[in-house]
Amino acid sequence: MLVLLGLGTQTASAAAGAIEVSAKLGGDPVTVRTVEPGQDAIVSFPARAGQRALVEITDIRLGSMWVYLRDTSGATLRQVSCGNGVECVLDTADLTVAGRYSVYLDASPASYGVATVRLHDVPPDVVAGYTIGDPATTVTTDAPGQDMYLAFEGRAGQRVFTRVSAGTVGSITAYLLDPAGVPVGGGICDVPCDIDATVLRAGGEHRLLLSPSGVRTGALTAQVLDVPADVEATTGIGRPAPVTTTAPGQNARVLFDADAGDRVTVAVTESGFSTGRISLHGPAGETLVTGECARDCALTGVPLTASGTHTVLLDPAGAQTGTAVVTITVSAPDVLVGVVPGGDPVTLTIAEAGQNAAVVFTGAAKQHVSAVLTKGSLGRATASLRGPGGTALASASCAVSCFLDVRSLPADGRYTLLVDPDGSHTGSITVRVHDVPADAVVTAVPGGDPVSLTTTVPGQNAFADFAVSRGDRTFIQLTGGTFGNAPAYLRDPSGVDLALFQCASGCAFDAGPAALDGVYRIALDPQGAETGGITVTVHAVPADAVARAAPGGGPVTVTTGTPGQGAAVVFDAAAGQRLAARLGGGTFGGSSGASAGLRRPDGSWLVNPVYCGVTCFLDTVTADVAGTYTLVVDPLGAAVGGITAEVFDVLDAAVDATAGGAAVGVRTGTPGQNAVVSFRGDAGARVSVRLSGGTFGTATTTLRGPDGSTLGTVGSCGAACFADTVTLPVAGVYRVVINPAGAAVGSATLQVHAVPPDASASVTVGGGPVAVTVAVPGQNAVVTIDGVAGQAVTVVIEAGTGTTAYQLRGPDGALLASRSGTAAQLVTLGPVTLTTSGPQTLTLNPAAHAVGSSTITAT
Repeated sequence: MLVLLGLGTQTASAAAGAIEVSAKLGGDPVTVRTVEPGQDAIVSFPARAGQRALVEITDIRLGSMWVYLRDTSGATLRQVSCGNGVECVLDTADLTVAGRYSVYLDASPASYGVATVRLHDVPPDVVAGYTIGDPATTVTTDAPGQDMYLAFEGRAGQRVFTRVSAGTVGSITAYLLDPAGVPVGGGICDVPCDIDATVLRAGGEHRLLLSPSGVRTGALTAQVLDVPADVEATTGIGRPAPVTTTAPGQNARVLFDADAGDRVTVAVTESGFSTGRISLHGPAGETLVTGECARDCALTGVPLTASGTHTVLLDPAGAQTGTAVVTITVSAPDVLVGVVPGGDPVTLTIAEAGQNAAVVFTGAAKQHVSAVLTKGSLGRATASLRGPGGTALASASCAVSCFLDVRSLPADGRYTLLVDPDGSHTGSITVRVHDVPADAVVTAVPGGDPVSLTTTVPGQNAFADFAVSRGDRTFIQLTGGTFGNAPAYLRDPSGVDLALFQCASGCAFDAGPAALDGVYRIALDPQGAETGGITVTVHAVPADAVARAAPGGGPVTVTTGTPGQGAAVVFDAAAGQRLAARLGGGTFGGSSGASAGLRRPDGSWLVNPVYCGVTCFLDTVTADVAGTYTLVVDPLGAAVGGITAEVFDVLDAAVDATAGGAAVGVRTGTPGQNAVVSFRGDAGARVSVRLSGGTFGTATTTLRGPDGSTLGTVGSCGAACFADTVTLPVAGVYRVVINPAGAAVGSATLQVHAVPPDASASVTVGGGPVAVTVAVPGQNAVVTIDGVAGQAVTVVIEAGTGTTAYQLRGPDGALLASRSGTAAQLVTLGPVTLTTSGPQTLTLNPAAHAVGSSTITAT
C-alpha cells in the first residue's frame, strides 16, 4: 500500500480491504489511493465535543463514489455523491461528542484511484444585528463552511423584502428564518438575488441566513425592507387603470366586476417593469390563469367561471418599482362554422384579441377523419380536435399550417376543431376536414409482378400484403414514390413490426427468412397531408450462389440474379494454413455495392467484411482450425451482379543474409506473400537495412526480433527505403519482413549492414581542419571541440556525407546550434557563444544510407 501524502499513514483496514488514512481537523489535506476496483477508503480524525467539520474532496481521480461523514458510533451525519473533476463538499456538521470520526469514500464496483481530502475546522457562524429598513450592511466570512446571519426584530403579519445586492462568494443559499428557526422564504440563488415579499408568521427575532456554496468565503451585502400594502385600483370593462408601486416587493391589484361566461382579455401597457408575473383571480380568490409579463403583456380570452369582483395581480420581479396601465376588455364571441367531412375548405377569421374560431361537424363512431389547415396568418396558435364530451383527440401548433390525423372517431356526435391564437394574435386560417376512406390494401406475390400502392386523401395509409411459409426468403423493393415523407414498416403475421425504413421515393429491405407461416404486411404511413403512390415488388430470394475453390487452384466466378441473394466461395483449409483472397471484376454497381469477408467453419468472421463491389483484396491470415471456410460476398441493398474470386495458398519467400555481408535478392510471386530475410545478430550489435530496386509499388519493411517483436518499421517501401540503425537487444535470429500492399508482387535487393560505433574526432578552436569519415550506412560521426564559457565559436563543415543533420551541443547536452546541409554545400554553424566550459559535441547524422567524409574547422 501507500504512505499518505499529508498527515498520518495509509494502511489496509481489516474491514473489506479498505484503505485508511489518519488526518487532523483543520490540518493539512491528505491523499488516499486505492489500487483495486471497488476498494473503499477511510479518512479518520479525532474531534472534541462542540467542534464543527466541513469535508472538502478535491483532485478526484477515483471514479464515481458516495462519501459519508460518520460519527463515533458509525451513524451517518452527512452524505454526498461525487465524481471525477467535480467539486465535492460535505457541508458543515456539528460534532456533538468527543471521539474519533471518519470520512468514508465508498467507491463504485469498477472505480479506483486517487482523491485528496481536507477537513476544515469550522468556527462559529457570523451573526450581525440589523433593523428592518436600515441601509444595506456587509457581513464577511473567512472560513469554509461558516455561515452569516442578519438578526432583526419582526412583527407577526409584517411583510418584508430581502435583497442580497453584492458579494464575492458566487452562488449562495439565502433563507428567512422565523424565531423558531423555520424557513419562511428563500432558496438557492446567484448574487445579486432577492427574496420576494414574505409575510412574517410570528413576532420576535428573525434571521436572514446567508450560506456560501461549497468552500467559498468572502463578503455579502444584504438589506431587509418593510413592504407596504399592495397598491389597489378599481376599474370597469374597457377603462384603463394606471397603478404605481413604490417599494420593492410591493404588488399592484386591479379589481373589476364581470359575469360568469364572459371571456376577458387583460392587457398591461406602458409598463415600467422589465420582468414579472401577471395573474387573474376569481371572486373567491381562485386562480384562473397566470403568466410571465415582460413590459407589455396580455392574458387573452380567459373564460370566467363565476359572477362578481375579479382581481388582476401584477407582481414585478425582484426590487422593481414603477407604473403600468391595466385594461380589461370582454372578448368577442368565438367564430363557429359548420362543415361536412369531405366537403369544401372554409376560412376562419379572428378579428379581436382573445377570440377563438372553430369548425364543427357531425361525425359517426369509427369514422376516419383528418384536417388540413393552411394559409394561416395567426403568428402563434394551437389547433385541437375535441369530441362530443370535450375530450381532446388531437392537437398541433398551427399558426401557418398543420395537419391533424385522427384515425377513428370514438362516438357519434358533434365534433369541434378549435383554433386558439396565443396572446393577442389575430388573423385567418383555412381549414378542410377530410372524410378518410379505408386504407388502400393490395396483395403482392413473392417473385411475382410489381403492384402499385396509392393514397388519395390526407391521413389514408396503404398496405401491401404477401404470404410466405416459414423459412422463405424475401427482399422488398419500393420504387417510384411520389411522397415527401413516408415511413414504411414490415409487420409479421402477429402484427409485430420487424423493420422501419424511410420510403418517400423508394427504399429496399432484405426481409431474410420468414420466422412464421402467414401473411406479412408492408405498411406505408405518409406523413402529414401527404398523398401519392409507390410501386412495391416482393422478390422471392433463392439460395445463395455458391462456387467451390481450392487455395492456389485458380479463380472462380459467382453471380447473383435476385436482390437479396448472396454469393459464397467455399474451400477447405488445414489448421495453420496461410490464406489470401483476391476479388475482381465485380458488377455490383460501384466499389461499395457489395462487401466481402471470410468466415471460419463455425460461421464466425476470420476476416471482417470490407467494401468489395468491384475489386478488393483480403490479406494473408492463418486458418486457426481445419475445415471448410466461406468467402462471403454480400451485395448491398438491391444490388445484383457477379465477381471473380481467387484464394491463394501463401508461403512466405525466405532468404538468409549476413549482417555486414553482401546484398541478397528477394522475390514474391503470390498475392499476400511476404519476403523474409533472416540474419543472425549478437546482443548489442548495431544494424541498418537498405532496400533498393523494388518493384512492389508499395510495401512495408519491418525488422522483427527473435521473439517476433517489432524493432523498427518503414512504410512506403515499394521501390527503395532505408531503416536506420537499431541496436539488437539479444543474440538470435532476426528477420526483415517485406510486406507488399494489397495483392502486389515483385522483387527487390536488400542489404543488412553491420554498423560500427560512430566515427569520432577532436577539433581545436583555432587549429587546423580535421577529417571524419562515415563508412557504413546508419553510422553517425561525433566531433568534440574544447571550449570556454563565453567564447564565440564558428564551426565550418566542408564536403560531407550527402544530406546531413548537424547539431552542436554543450557539455550539459544543451543544443547550441543546428542545421542541415548537403555534400555540395559549405555548412557554417555560428558564431555560437558557448554557455559552459568543457568539450562541446558536434554530431553528424547522415540522411538515409549516405556515407562519406567531412572536414571540420573550428575558429
